[in-house]
Amino acid sequence: MQFTRRKFLQTLAVTASSAAFTSTLVGCGDSKSGTVTVFTPTPVNIDNNGQYFPQSVASGDPKSDSVIIWTRAIKDSADVPLVLQVSTDDSFGTVVVEFEATAQASADNCIKIRVAGLSPDTHYYYRFLINGADEIISSRIGRTKTAPAEDNERNVKFAFVSCQDYIGRYYNTYLSVLQQDDLDFVVHLGDYIYETTGDDSFQSGNEVRNIVFDDQEGALTIGVGDSAFYAAASLSNYRQLYKEYRSDALLQQVHERFPMIVIWDDHEFSDDSWQDNATYTDGAMGEQNLERKRNSEQAFFEYIPMDHVAIRGEDGSSSDSLTVSEEHLYPNTRIYRDFRFGKHLHLVMSDYRTYRPDHIIPEDAFPGTVAMDQATTSGFLLATGMPQAQVDATVAQLSPYVNIDDAPFAPYKAAFLEVFTGLYMQALAAKLPLSQEELLAKAQGYAVANVQGKLATSYLNLVLSGAKAQLPAEHPLQQLPALPEAGVEQGIAFYTLAKTALFDNLGSRYLVIKDTYDLYAAYKEYVANLQGGTAQNAWATEQTNWMAQTFATSDATWKMLGSSVSFSPLMFDLSASRPYSGSVALESALGSGLLPAALQQRFYINVDHWDGAPQFKSGFIKDVLASNGVITLGGDIHSTYVTEHAAHPATGNKSFNFTTSSVSSGTFGSFLQRGMNSVLSQLGDVPDAVSQLPFFFNILMETATKRSDIADDLAFAEMWQHGVGIVTVSADNVQVEFHNVNSEINGESTITNSYYDAADEFLAMVDVHKFRVAGNQLEKLD
Repeated sequence: MQFTRRKFLQTLAVTASSAAFTSTLVGCGDSKSGTVTVFTPTPVNIDNNGQYFPQSVASGDPKSDSVIIWTRAIKDSADVPLVLQVSTDDSFGTVVVEFEATAQASADNCIKIRVAGLSPDTHYYYRFLINGADEIISSRIGRTKTAPAEDNERNVKFAFVSCQDYIGRYYNTYLSVLQQDDLDFVVHLGDYIYETTGDDSFQSGNEVRNIVFDDQEGALTIGVGDSAFYAAASLSNYRQLYKEYRSDALLQQVHERFPMIVIWDDHEFSDDSWQDNATYTDGAMGEQNLERKRNSEQAFFEYIPMDHVAIRGEDGSSSDSLTVSEEHLYPNTRIYRDFRFGKHLHLVMSDYRTYRPDHIIPEDAFPGTVAMDQATTSGFLLATGMPQAQVDATVAQLSPYVNIDDAPFAPYKAAFLEVFTGLYMQALAAKLPLSQEELLAKAQGYAVANVQGKLATSYLNLVLSGAKAQLPAEHPLQQLPALPEAGVEQGIAFYTLAKTALFDNLGSRYLVIKDTYDLYAAYKEYVANLQGGTAQNAWATEQTNWMAQTFATSDATWKMLGSSVSFSPLMFDLSASRPYSGSVALESALGSGLLPAALQQRFYINVDHWDGAPQFKSGFIKDVLASNGVITLGGDIHSTYVTEHAAHPATGNKSFNFTTSSVSSGTFGSFLQRGMNSVLSQLGDVPDAVSQLPFFFNILMETATKRSDIADDLAFAEMWQHGVGIVTVSADNVQVEFHNVNSEINGESTITNSYYDAADEFLAMVDVHKFRVAGNQLEKLD
């Protein structure tokens, strides 16, 4: 056997405490080499305190003949020569692989090695060695496992997790993963880190779990005044986050014990991001930042045990050190890939963020702007095959509008230019640290650009009423009557979609009116398709076609798709025509007219997710997922859902979605309650019965799908618990267990308090929700 400079010694029997040899060391991407003594016949001392290996070790992307092994090593010199040993036993009596490489300072001293030529379905133990002054220093011993060969009929068991905010929070829920010693691997569906360090809308640090960027100048400052916080931007910022997150004892234990398959969602770069764009200011300024995007990806590839090289189609058959270069980074990025685990499981991992288009409703959209006038709306609906009578009825329920540039409305235009200049100044001041002169100039520009053309009179009348309430009686504005809302044309304004504020994600990324959004989204997709693009497909054509082909040609018993965001329908129904709510308080609020008319609608909760792409989502579920009987695994939403999609009309197969809650990040129930209370507060005095509505959202979400026009059946929803998922795949069925815990029990937080030294106490508080898919049917087992 001939060896290259990146030398592997396969099936070499050697005892670490008695062998001595010299080897050629090769650094990551370094063409130079030298001959040094790798280790001497002295005892091996394990670095349990993390002096040399502060983030311990990790493995990932297990195939039947290979695995990625990772560590970060620090020593006196900037570059650290290492030896990786792989053995079939934890005593390393028999070493089957020995590999020399250098942890380079240019890669933040991270080293990632693809170990090839392994046996399938085998546990391997591994460690990294540093040659100390008078002893061999070893990392902690890691354990990994290769995938079973494609003809292996054994069961496969794995965990899937998501959303592990570090700031002020502990990863207690990983205790449920560590309790499962027989896992084959762990799937991480994204939000492995959070790019912010002090966003008080969801983060509250403490003395132990807090991060202050060393490179503060390289970070972004988001917001103004006391609400300002920092977000990672420089490579140093992103690297520091991974170092801090991977210092966590439980996360280290998970990595040490199981190989991990990881994809990213948004927070590995920026919250609610798309391509290389952030959304912190909700359109108040442009946030495209190619350098920041590439910094985030470089740190991710350095710290995550992923084969980012082979994924792009480069040679992945041989053993090698894996380096990160510009050709691996955006816009060349690819992280979507697939894994085969024996006869019964084919797992596909997707990428939702890299290629997706912008959100359909712009965050900076002017609420009064008519996006589809009456002629456009009627014409589009008729083109879809809707009868004229139904078209007329639909249009009659939309927003009335006038052309504010028509001569009769000249006094209104002048008044609204003044009013919206003030409103834009307020909105910009809350987002950007600008002087009064800058605020005025920008606000005037926005007012002039938006107070023109066809505008929704229902929205303008609300603004006019609010302005009058704050002005003296003699002000000229008081003389203007309301704009006409009857006898004028009607169409879809951004206000019709629930966009009520300037520079805001409500009515844009969150809480949009379902029925009008579905219509507008379909129109936007139609227009984008005519131009050769898409407004909805977050995966883009190449990834979508690859997934469809992979599922269609797979002979595995069960096919699964890992998606960073959920396929479950996340909506609630407050309309007067809803079939049933199950909530006495809600029935009382609706029946007595306490609920404002503006809220008596069906709402999508989160259109940053797949609900924001309704036509693409339904088509993909039908044509790819249901057709091939694919089970999807989702995360990101900090809550637990189980969904049964409609059967495919030809194959009869069904698709099922299982969405896991967060490891540590705040529950969606708490976020939704805060957001809904914010919406209600904008509507003025709201009775207590209505302000308590968020507490009934579980019921609302479970019943909102009981309508003939919604094909999905949301079978389970839990929005107030953290947790992880455990999946067992066999020839006959798939069983999914959600190991969840309430965020607070007996007045004590289960997340902001550490249970690392009280595992039994924590595990006793865990609820287990069990489900089974067999024979194309979903069954709840508890």
